[in-house]
Amino acid sequence: MKKKIAIACDDIGFQRKEELKKYLIDIKGYEVVFDPVKVPNDGQNTFAKLADEMAEAIQRDECRLGVYICGTGIGFTMQANKHWGIRATAVTNPYSAKRARLSNNAQIIGLGMRVNGLPYHKMILDAFLDEPFNFKTARENSKKNLLEAKSDDNRLLTRPDFVTWNMGFEDDCED
Repeated sequence: MKKKIAIACDDIGFQRKEELKKYLIDIKGYEVVFDPVKVPNDGQNTFAKLADEMAEAIQRDECRLGVYICGTGIGFTMQANKHWGIRATAVTNPYSAKRARLSNNAQIIGLGMRVNGLPYHKMILDAFLDEPFNFKTARENSKKNLLEAKSDDNRLLTRPDFVTWNMGFEDDCED
């Protein structure tokens, strides 16, 4: 079974999205299950809508990871974080991408066209994708922080009825 991922962009990030999509499919072995931007104009002034849609795709367990490419990756990830269970962050280097996954079990990263080039974006994706969060080997502090984040989400946000998995707050076998 192929690993599934969501990808989206604005008009600025369209060309890079296409390059990274090819990389995800051909090199990393992912199936792209969410890719709503088919031409650059589809991404114009849509980061909030696309963040909402990607967050919902992850909540519905259509995929568990997402990548967004725009000028900086910041606005999209800020919007995505408004959704219950979503942990999104803009990353500019491989170490931050790796730690986003290993320390926070982040599901979405935002990449900036105006920040890094294609080879570096591939390195960032590798760092984010190649070493997934593992509840058996994760630091205890990371697991405690995830449970605190879940508590905050429960207190501050509404969990949609359609959420179909534990959103990576806890080990799948604990659900």
